[in-house]
Amino acid sequence: MILLTIAASAVFAVISPPENQRPGTAPGSAPRRPAATPMRATPISALGATVQRAERETATRQSDCYPHRQAWVSGEMNIRGRPSTAAPILGTTPPGESYAVLASHQGDVYCWLDIDLGWIAVTRFVSADKAQARAPASAPVASGSSARSSTGAASPVPAQPAINAAVQGALSKLNALVVAPEHRCSPYDSGDYSYSQSVEPQIVSSMGGRIYGPYTGAVFGSTKETDIEHIVARSEAHDSGLCGAGAQTRKAFARDPLNLTLAAPNVNRHQKRDNDFAEWRPARNACWFADRIIKVRSKYRLTIDSREKAALQRTLQSCSSVDMR
Repeated sequence: MILLTIAASAVFAVISPPENQRPGTAPGSAPRRPAATPMRATPISALGATVQRAERETATRQSDCYPHRQAWVSGEMNIRGRPSTAAPILGTTPPGESYAVLASHQGDVYCWLDIDLGWIAVTRFVSADKAQARAPASAPVASGSSARSSTGAASPVPAQPAINAAVQGALSKLNALVVAPEHRCSPYDSGDYSYSQSVEPQIVSSMGGRIYGPYTGAVFGSTKETDIEHIVARSEAHDSGLCGAGAQTRKAFARDPLNLTLAAPNVNRHQKRDNDFAEWRPARNACWFADRIIKVRSKYRLTIDSREKAALQRTLQSCSSVDMR
């Protein structure tokens, strides 16, 4: 009996390996680690909410982020060439100006507004509140337009200020101009459009005795710090009809106080140059600048191309005055 017991024990030992030698391990090797605890699955409802939130955030980035048609800017802000803080600065906004908002774009940090002069970021200086305060209580609301309040409820978009008589006059004169592409019917020579420094006192007198640069709002200590600037550039006028005019008309155009102002050399020579209103607009006094362009083109019967006409119309429609500030 004892012998049978010993024999059975030996057989069991052969059939059942020790605890540290489970199937799949070599003799003497370390035991396998227990399998990792499975990660708890996200409930379907929570997963759906996460996906919906991501979709909403993507939609917000891709859609308009400023629902108003007008922006009131209470401080100086950089105007950039595109909706990015890395974009070149085209100028700055003067305090207390209003602008028509052509489009908005949600960037990584800021909501950007296209105010026709360029792009500005929405900060504490930008709001639609002043537009609401200035609009009459009975002001009509454009058909089908509405804005969302902070509670999500629809509210009327503030009506734009009424266009005053001077602005309306500028728009009427603009519509009377002949629209045509620029055309150089004869070679351009700046010598045909000569002028003298003696026009400077007339320019200063027209600005109330100040040596003032209306494009930037800078007041200079001396005319030695400024350039005489042609509001409608001489080469632009040449390509808009004066290429066929006589010598006296060209000289009269170059010396006409209506078309002259002062500007800092870097603005005159490196920013405005011979650009028209569709290509360059000043950060300050854009409404005055637009009105002067139209008056000069009307006086000398210059044509205007379609791009510049459209740019002038957009700007003037948001102006409350054409006075120099």
